[in-house]
Amino acid sequence: MKKLFICFSLILATLLLNNCAKHRVMPLTSSEEKIHIDVLCDRGNQEELKSRQWQYRNEIAGFMEPNLVRRLGDYGFSSALIGKETEYKKAAGTYLLKVAIESYNPGSAAARVLVGFGAGACSLKCHYELLDSKGETILSWDDGIGTSQHWKRLPVALNKKAGAKLSQYLAGVSQK
Repeated sequence: MKKLFICFSLILATLLLNNCAKHRVMPLTSSEEKIHIDVLCDRGNQEELKSRQWQYRNEIAGFMEPNLVRRLGDYGFSSALIGKETEYKKAAGTYLLKVAIESYNPGSAAARVLVGFGAGACSLKCHYELLDSKGETILSWDDGIGTSQHWKRLPVALNKKAGAKLSQYLAGVSQK
């Protein structure tokens, strides 16, 4: 009976570990090097936003930017955060990812805690543009997400989706 329990436990553990491991396609350049992606985040126009909105944009971008660079590393890319588009060094195997925060609604933390059931949910919408080494847009998409949990889940989820989308797209593109 003990041997049966041990065998069953080992089989179950093996199945769980195999299902937890994720296979990610790691796109490489033609010289088998990591693809480099510079990340440029646009927080919006300060003059067009109220001071509170600008404060929220800075807070969300302050968390989102380094998290996106880390997430791209998880997908096998070499990446760096840049402050201006002129800092992007165009070369073969390099790309520029522009992320524009379109809208951010912080929701109500009090409603989330007291009411629950999605009340006070926060949301984030971004526009993404991937430019090649010639400076031409090769991929563009909008994405958004909402949650009734902590606001930090928003950029983490969007960054995961962006990393997966870039990995899938660049794996299919012939690297020069």
